[in-house]
Amino acid sequence: MTEEDEVALQRAQQALEVGDVEQAIYLARQVLKSAQGSRNLLHEGRALACLADCDRQLSRLRRAFGNSQSAVHLLRMAQDLAGEVMALTTLAHTAASLGRSDEAVESALLAVSLSEAMPVSHLQPLAHNYLGTAFLWCQDFVRAEAAFERSADLVQADEPGASPLQPLINLAFLEACRFAVLRFEDGAAPPVDKLQARLADCAEIVDRLGDEGLLPGMTVTTRALGHVFNGMAAAWAGDLERASAELLWCDAWETRHGRISWLTALRRWLESEAAAACGDTALAIELGREMITAAAQAEHEQLACLGHLVVATLERLRGGAQAEADELRRLRQREQALRLEALDSRDRAAAWQLQARASADQIQRLESRSRMLEQMSLEDSLTRLPNRRALERRLHARLAPGAGGARATCVALIDVDRFKHINDNFSHQVGDEVLKVVAAVLAGAVRSGDFVARLAGDEFVVLFGDAQLADAQLICARMKSAVRTHDWQAIAAGLQVSISVGLEQARAGESMQALLQRSDGQMYADKRRSRA
Repeated sequence: MTEEDEVALQRAQQALEVGDVEQAIYLARQVLKSAQGSRNLLHEGRALACLADCDRQLSRLRRAFGNSQSAVHLLRMAQDLAGEVMALTTLAHTAASLGRSDEAVESALLAVSLSEAMPVSHLQPLAHNYLGTAFLWCQDFVRAEAAFERSADLVQADEPGASPLQPLINLAFLEACRFAVLRFEDGAAPPVDKLQARLADCAEIVDRLGDEGLLPGMTVTTRALGHVFNGMAAAWAGDLERASAELLWCDAWETRHGRISWLTALRRWLESEAAAACGDTALAIELGREMITAAAQAEHEQLACLGHLVVATLERLRGGAQAEADELRRLRQREQALRLEALDSRDRAAAWQLQARASADQIQRLESRSRMLEQMSLEDSLTRLPNRRALERRLHARLAPGAGGARATCVALIDVDRFKHINDNFSHQVGDEVLKVVAAVLAGAVRSGDFVARLAGDEFVVLFGDAQLADAQLICARMKSAVRTHDWQAIAAGLQVSISVGLEQARAGESMQALLQRSDGQMYADKRRSRA
């Protein structure tokens, strides 16, 4: 059956490339069943990788995530380096879309490292492209831009006649997302010049080389993205006639394909921006909510989060301060749910990182890169504190059955009060400096055996080792006082900073998620008391 399975896998890939997803699924499932029966790890891994790509095209991202995880593991064991890189790019893409940012960046970085140890091929630009995607959804636009540009350069260096359209259209995607984020943060629409320049680059490539990208079978998606972003650029520039023309093409696309996907969510976003440009803010808000719904149905959680930001911006434009606050609260709830979902997927991913490479020469070649990846995956780049992944490892070890740490394990969740006000009134540079100083103050206020980490944004966590609740309370009070009395005027005149702290002690048998949720609740209670 080995030769038959090989042929079936080739046919499945060909079907996927021409858009016949159902035929690809049928063939891949046949191979998967056969490979599992014969314990052929290589074919099992390749079949799961093909199914992951099928699920990705059908917007079944959680299933695609699981299948790509399994495919990476099996292909690594089968020593199929090229197949592992391809599966890692799918894993990075789906993890990023689902809001699992740490795993997305880690998978993409590993794909880049492995691909660079191979002969030059399409794998290097593909890996950099999905590294850009992972950084994009972390809103690290600088590193995302560098990764996409590197991908485009690699395409043209490897094969001068090849098309760099996929990373170029992603650069336009990046500019659209950056526009939405900056518009919310700054309260005014930024220029659209850079988005228009990126779209002009895409148009030049399409005229010269066609609209195929790095992955075969992506023509329809690439065309849809081009029309969506050209429509947004037109709406933001006040060219309503051009925006309407692009919307008509999207209408035809949606009618023809007739199913909800992440492209449907992007189309609703375009409609919302066009309505806002016409002055119909109420309709724009309604369409923004439809964007959120479509993105959630397509399991693209990051697009749903972006939709909340778009709606909050529009509510502010309409003068609805309470409606804006409610929308931001819904965004925070979604992000918290994503964080908890991401925690559940880390055990398997961490186990993969501990597996030895297949041979000594591979270990030697990857050793230096592994150290770099380990540092990047465990350290927050801004504050140099341990990051959320490092916290998960430490806390998991404390709470593991038999560890005996629950009785004396306390966790404090810390949030900088009115941090958005600091960014809005003093600049994001001042906000970054505040986070660095708060990190240093917290680290200086705890004991030598305690563990301080940055969770996300303006949230920090202190894990107290071998401390009873009363002892931890005294340290928390010391931290709050140290932050409040710090000389903030040295950073910016009029700057004042305080923190809210939620402290909880672990209960016997309690999970990380439950402990962090309880700490989060206490932190918000502390914030309400401070405001009162």
